[in-house]
Amino acid sequence: MRITEGSMTDKHLYNQQKILNRKAKIQTQIATNSKIENLSDNLIGSLQSIKVQSQIKKTENYLQNVSTVSEIMKASLQSLDSVNTEIQKIMTLATEAENPINAENFATMAQSVKDSLSTIVQSVNLKHNDMYLFSGTNFQERPVTVDPVTGKAILSPQDFSGEIKTQISQNSTQTMNIPGSKILSSGIFDSLNGIIDSLSSGVVPTQAQKDDLNNAFKELLNLQSLGGQTVNRMDDMNKMLTNHKTSLDESYAKIHDVDVPALAMDLQYQDYLLQVAYKLLANSFPKSLFDYL
Repeated sequence: MRITEGSMTDKHLYNQQKILNRKAKIQTQIATNSKIENLSDNLIGSLQSIKVQSQIKKTENYLQNVSTVSEIMKASLQSLDSVNTEIQKIMTLATEAENPINAENFATMAQSVKDSLSTIVQSVNLKHNDMYLFSGTNFQERPVTVDPVTGKAILSPQDFSGEIKTQISQNSTQTMNIPGSKILSSGIFDSLNGIIDSLSSGVVPTQAQKDDLNNAFKELLNLQSLGGQTVNRMDDMNKMLTNHKTSLDESYAKIHDVDVPALAMDLQYQDYLLQVAYKLLANSFPKSLFDYL
């Protein structure tokens, strides 16, 4: 069968177009740093890419939740540390009140306890992101206030036992707050109000009042210890999730990202093929009368 010059020309034009299409695809891959432009380019790779992207997004959300838990818990621990510092001052003062030499200083001592109580109330009413740390799920409710006349604590009748939980992995959640009910139920404010009443009346605080305050102090220390364990768990979880995300990023890069140096060499090769195609195409056109003159 005779191959006409026209069919040869069509063949060269077809090859030239294929090279141009390949060049365009390489240039797009380099520009986007992606092997996959359309789902049809690589169905299996595209589906794997979508799956890994979803896992990366979930892991990023878990990391953010872990960070939030850690931030809230650290702020809560700082607040409790301030509370316990003031309790220790009051415990020392209550012991000093037993010394007869200080009998004339009870009014001053009572005011010192009121000042410490005011600091404790401020710490318990501490906010984080405009929400009270120890208000449970009643974010805008203040757990405790100070009576401006007596200087004693007034507990809110609201329920502050709510726990705020967040997802930190596919199969686990974490409570991010210390419910205010655990602080209020420790008896700390009843103890302090009783000590204020005693000193204001010129009476040495009773042993029962001091024991109650010491017990409340121990309960708050226990809350701090549990909160510290939560912070440590969040640090461990952060490391684990970060490593997992790094692994997912690497998997995604293998599926999705391109080898730029290899593509650059391929682009040069396609340029060479295109030049050859141009020459072959030029030679394949039918010769005119002028070519023989």
